[in-house]
Amino acid sequence: MTGRFCGSCGAAVGPDAAFCASCGTPVAAAPQAAPPQAPPYGQPPVHGQPQAPYGQPPQAALYGQAPYGALPNGAPWGAPPTPGTGGNVAASGRSALDALLTGDWGGAARAAGFAVLAMLGLGLVGMLLLGSGDLGAREILVLTAGAVCAAVGGDIYVTTSGEDFFGGGDFMSSSSSFGVLPLTLTLVGLGLMAWLFTRSLRGRVLTTRDVVLQGARTALVFTACFLVLSLLTRYRTDGSDELLGLSGQLGVSVWSSLMGAFLFAVATLGVVWLFSRVTSPTLPARLAAVREQVVAPLLGAVAVFAAGILGVLVALIYGLVELDERVSQFGLVVLGGGNGMLASILWSAGVPLDADAGVGGEFGEFSGGVGGGNSIDLFTFTDASGWFWLAPVALLLILLAVATVLTVRQNSVEDARREGFRFAGALAVVALVAALLLRVAGGADGGFSEFGASGNVSATFNPIVAAFALGVWGVLAGLLGPVLATRMSSNLVVGIRNRFGAAAPRPVAPAPGQVGQQWQQPTLQQPTLEQPAVQQPGVQQQPYGQPQAYQEQPQQAQPAPYPQQQPLPPVPPPTQ
Repeated sequence: MTGRFCGSCGAAVGPDAAFCASCGTPVAAAPQAAPPQAPPYGQPPVHGQPQAPYGQPPQAALYGQAPYGALPNGAPWGAPPTPGTGGNVAASGRSALDALLTGDWGGAARAAGFAVLAMLGLGLVGMLLLGSGDLGAREILVLTAGAVCAAVGGDIYVTTSGEDFFGGGDFMSSSSSFGVLPLTLTLVGLGLMAWLFTRSLRGRVLTTRDVVLQGARTALVFTACFLVLSLLTRYRTDGSDELLGLSGQLGVSVWSSLMGAFLFAVATLGVVWLFSRVTSPTLPARLAAVREQVVAPLLGAVAVFAAGILGVLVALIYGLVELDERVSQFGLVVLGGGNGMLASILWSAGVPLDADAGVGGEFGEFSGGVGGGNSIDLFTFTDASGWFWLAPVALLLILLAVATVLTVRQNSVEDARREGFRFAGALAVVALVAALLLRVAGGADGGFSEFGASGNVSATFNPIVAAFALGVWGVLAGLLGPVLATRMSSNLVVGIRNRFGAAAPRPVAPAPGQVGQQWQQPTLQQPTLEQPAVQQPGVQQQPYGQPQAYQEQPQQAQPAPYPQQQPLPPVPPPTQ
């Protein structure tokens, strides 16, 4: 304790005295000590610092309160909320909008932009080959942009009108629209966008929300590109002698191009989210389990339809040998090779192409309703040449090869049969989508003065018939696949499994007496609690569950080393 002294004479003063005992001068009262303060939450007290009395609450902020201006999770202002901090900030619409606007737009622009550029480049090559030098630069650019817009579902329209040769008003006017997908451009562009999209997500810790928002950015950029392209396709002709003085406008519908681009982008990125290894960890548990069951059959079905490129090559070789305009044929393959690839598989499976045409209006009533339908199927081609009978044979061989690979990947005959039925279902789904993509439709309205007419034409594979036909082919291949797999050599089975992998074993163990035939070699069984352990000589067994005393194990004789591993004999010391 610190002593007190008089300020006048310097004599010592007691702790409770108010006046100096020597000179009588008043002495100032001793200052009161401040109450002890508790240390901040989470910090140990400083050595020598007085503690708060027992039972007195510390002078600190209440639990859950933060200083003014600080976030609950301690992050700086503007930083995204960390996972697990609670609250409804991450779930609010404002936060989702902020995350969409402040996300990786650069990756979305690269994925969508390079896809559109690839479609434009391939379309330009196709139009140059198809035109064979007869079209100008402006027409080539307009047709290229129109082909790219048509590849995502844009409807091509043509509006023409002419004047009467005698100066008496409109002599002829017509408007027509035509819808067809040049699937080579479609498959190349969407495939490149899917690959770049997955590449932009690699190396990140992803959540479902991250994948959805990045997909939304990519789809929006992809759709915005087609807004510009559809406006560039508008082309107006003033009139020419070659067209009998007709003038009009052609282009691609902006609305159908935007809607088609958005739907194609959403469908493509949705398939990528379901089946890509980069994004599959973000799937829900049930959806991930379904994905593991259907990914291999779907890949097999896509491989079957990809084999239709053989039909395109055969048609190209036949055209180069028998027909003229060889350069235009290459342009047609560049633009419509995807269409021929899908159509060749459907024709080989026996699915007919139904073509219908009809005429209406005043001209239709006058002519009694001109119109009709026709069907193009496998028999149409075989009537021209018997070599087309090889098409269904080739399709059967391809189906058996894919079904055998899927069978060998399984661990039992029962699993292989289930995989065969899943393969048949996947073939039906892919055939349904292919029939919808191959649909060609068009319509026209026109007239001469007051005498009008309208017409429509369509050519399509019936989607229900296509799904049923390919499903039957898939069931046949799925039943024959296990039969062929049991007759394959073990080296070939091992090679296929090393190349395509093996299916994961089923988690449920088979019931006793119901073990199916295994493709793989049986493994040695480990001893369990129910199996009696091998008793060693000299060791007394104790009942299960009772403690056993430690006993020294008898020394076992070491096996003699092999002759080539025996140590050399010691060298005797030199004699003195």
